[in-house]
Amino acid sequence: MILLKIAFRNIFRHKRRSALTGLMMAGGCFLFAIFIGVIDGSYGNLIDMFTRDHTGHIQIHSKGYLDKPSIYTTLSNADSIGSKLEPIDHVQAWAPRAYTSALAFAGKKTTGVQIMGIHPEKESVTTRIKHKVEKGRFISSTSLNEVVIGDGLAKILKVDINSEIALIAQGVDGSIANDLFTVVGITAKGLGSGSASISYMHINSIQKFLSLGNRIHEIAVVLSDHSKAAKTANLIKASLGDASLEVDPWQVVESQFYRAMQADIKGNWYTIVVFTIIIAFGVLNTILMIILERTREFGVLKAIGTRPFQIFLLIMLESVFLSIISIIIGTIMGIFANWMLSIYGIAYPVPIEYGGYVFDKLTAKITIRSLVLPTAIIFGTALLVSILPALRAARIIPVKAMRAH
Repeated sequence: MILLKIAFRNIFRHKRRSALTGLMMAGGCFLFAIFIGVIDGSYGNLIDMFTRDHTGHIQIHSKGYLDKPSIYTTLSNADSIGSKLEPIDHVQAWAPRAYTSALAFAGKKTTGVQIMGIHPEKESVTTRIKHKVEKGRFISSTSLNEVVIGDGLAKILKVDINSEIALIAQGVDGSIANDLFTVVGITAKGLGSGSASISYMHINSIQKFLSLGNRIHEIAVVLSDHSKAAKTANLIKASLGDASLEVDPWQVVESQFYRAMQADIKGNWYTIVVFTIIIAFGVLNTILMIILERTREFGVLKAIGTRPFQIFLLIMLESVFLSIISIIIGTIMGIFANWMLSIYGIAYPVPIEYGGYVFDKLTAKITIRSLVLPTAIIFGTALLVSILPALRAARIIPVKAMRAH
């Protein structure tokens, strides 16, 4: 108990030195917290953007569809599947979809398009596609020959609201699907890399257009938390109990982005290591100075019977107390900074486009990782670099120590 009191008091004996060491550790904790908060916030926003704008957190297909999409690889029991999804934890909503590629004609203009058939009501509560309509309106709840097209497609075909476009595709029965559709809405930019050529129509319209009957190609599922996607996908798969179905989380659906994100996160660890080394050398240098300045003091302590282990423990306890105080200060500052960034952010001078999505400001997020990781790194580093100086102090020979100036 007496060692605890001495160690705590020793921190305030040399206020400037302790303040310098504490400032270095608090600053390191603060920077780590912001760094991790920005990483988690940026990736969290990006994941939320593409999953809630289009992809969904989980997708259900017939086996093989995701690897090789085909209009013939369909699901025929969407409502039955949907009824099994709703009771599962974290599932917020689901929406059926059907897809096909087609040629679009308007006047003398023609281009390839990707058609996505959606259920207007279900899609509205599952993704934000409805809110991306910048001009005109969303698809009506009744099945009509209406389409909502992307801004890029409208420019290519030189069409506007109430214009008619002709679509030609291959039906599942082998026939040539062709019909006229009225443009009722145009979406804004930023729906992803494929937004320039995508168009949306009522799922009943595309089923009729392709002679699909009641079949679909995909069910998109949105969760309350994107981090639960992998676990919930396994629960859904077990609940469905159908080997002919594939249930994939967004990490599989957007595998290219996920691999790039993991590589970037791995690269961020190199930055963390560099920060840790800088802080470690700073703390080590300060503690070595403390040992040299207090050589006579340690010599006297040993001469009056203090055991080497007690001196070692004293140095370690001083490091523990100083690091705890510094971590508390750094963590509070980090929480405040991440909170401010999560609300206001920092506007970029020039918006950045990543994978078809536009970012105009830097944001952060307060997460468990941004609290625990900086604390563990700073505390562990402080203890680790204190071991050798503490051992050196414990091995001091009293006679030589008291002769030191």
